[in-house]
Formats: sequence, C-alpha cells, structure tokens
Amino acid sequence: MSDILSTLSTQLALAAEQAAASVVQVAARRRPVAGLAVAEDLVVTPAHHLEDDGVTVRRGDGHTAEGTVLGRSPSTGMAVVRVPALGVPPARPAPEPRAGQLGLAVGRTWSGGVFAQLTSIVVVGGPLRTGRTTELPRVIRLASAPHGALTGGVLADGEGRALGIITAGAIRGTTIVVPIALATAAAEDVVAQGGSRQGFIGISSTAVSLPQRQRAGRPQEYGLLVTGLVDGSPADAAGLLIGDVIVGFEGDVVQEPEQLVMRLRGDRVGKAVALTVLRGNVAQDVAVTVGERRR
Repeated sequence: MSDILSTLSTQLALAAEQAAASVVQVAARRRPVAGLAVAEDLVVTPAHHLEDDGVTVRRGDGHTAEGTVLGRSPSTGMAVVRVPALGVPPARPAPEPRAGQLGLAVGRTWSGGVFAQLTSIVVVGGPLRTGRTTELPRVIRLASAPHGALTGGVLADGEGRALGIITAGAIRGTTIVVPIALATAAAEDVVAQGGSRQGFIGISSTAVSLPQRQRAGRPQEYGLLVTGLVDGSPADAAGLLIGDVIVGFEGDVVQEPEQLVMRLRGDRVGKAVALTVLRGNVAQDVAVTVGERRR
C-alpha cells in the first residue's frame, strides 16, 4: 500500500509541476489572480478581476513582464493578455473529461508559489447562461468551492495537460471551470477581432430590455441605453443623445456593453463606423469616427 501511495503521490506532484509551468500570476484590482498561457505570447485570465488595459504578469520564476489586454470574451468571462517574450510554455490541451474523473487544480499563491489541489469532476455539461445574451455551451464543475489562489489557474489531468481554466464562479458549492477548447477558441476570436489599440467613442451605457413596440422591427430583445456622453467626444460630435439605444455596429447586433467594447478595438481606431440607434421607436444609422483611448 505504501508503494502505491508513494507512486501516486509522485505522479500527482509531477503532473502539478508540468501544469504549473504554464500558469502565471496577473496583477489585478484587489489581489493577484492566476492566468494560463495558451500561446507563446498570450495569457487567458478571468476578466472580472482586471480594470486596466495594461497589466503586470509574473512568471513562476519571479520574472515580471508588462502585458496588454487585447480584449474580453463575454461568453467565457475571460480576458486575453498579450505578453511579448513571455517565456512560458503554452498549456497542452487535454480531451474533455468525464464526470467522476479526478483532476488537479493548479494556481498561484499570493507570493507566486504553486498551489495544487486534488479534486474530482462532478459535472460536465451545459449550456450555462453567462449573460443576457451569452452562454457557455459546455462547462466543467468541481467538487470544491472556489479558492482565490486557484482563480485563473488550470484544471489539469494526470499528465499535466489542461482540461480547463478555473473561475471564481460557483454553482451550489461547486467551482465552475471553462473547458480549455472553449477558452482557446475565445482567445483566438479576441485576437482576430481586436488588437492592442482600444477605441473610444465617449459614452457610458447599460444593457436594457427593449419593449416590442420600440424595436423598430428588429428581433433583438436588448440594446445599450446611452446614459452619459463626454463633451467633445466622437459620439457627442456625431450627434448621439442620452436616451438613445445602440442596437447595432456596422450591421452586427449589439446587446451587451462588452460587445461594443470588442468592436472598438484594433483597426477601428481612426475610422468612421455606423452605429444603429433607436431614438424613440425609430431606428437610424449614425456615423461615428472612433478615437483612441489614452492610457
């Protein structure tokens, strides 16, 4: 029995070590959170904990580097950070697990050390609603409550391969994990849509439910109510008004603030874009020249 336990213990420690090689620490608002390298210069980490477009990323060996938030994925709740010359091996993806399978949750302590916990997978299913209009088609749940040191870390299999990225979300005491295939696809989508330049039009907004008679024949149920305008901003110059409801961007439906933020990234800066707005119950297109947010 002692040989079995010793062998198992050694294999688990090795798997945790292999998984931890791809886990970094990302500076956040209140405390550091973990992040997972999914490419040579890309880290995925929970978006809720980030408030700036520039962040500091710390490797396991203590080396730090400056990263830029390229964008956020509304459905997964993850942010994608580009870190040039990161020097961390990307995580190796594993096939989707099954309920009942054991896994290793690997994160970073406050001081940057490895935090590893053996856990069991209790649910693999979906979909899971993550917003008014967004959902995760698949989700993994662990038989343990969320832990700060594991938030943004990796759920690994017995070979140290990534099964998913651990969140701070919970359902009935179980921790929610975003499957690695979905997290990687979301990162690729953010990179394809975004870039390091964040556009600015100068509004504050909130998602609102649209009454049927105010949709102007559009099928969508939500839009972005303009609640504030910056004087002299691109939106102000284009004639947007407080009370307008933004429902489209260059022909694409917009129902969540993050959808608008994503579309203002990268090569949109300096270009005129068409915003579809509802003014009362009449839809109209407004041309807005996107400015660049200064950090």
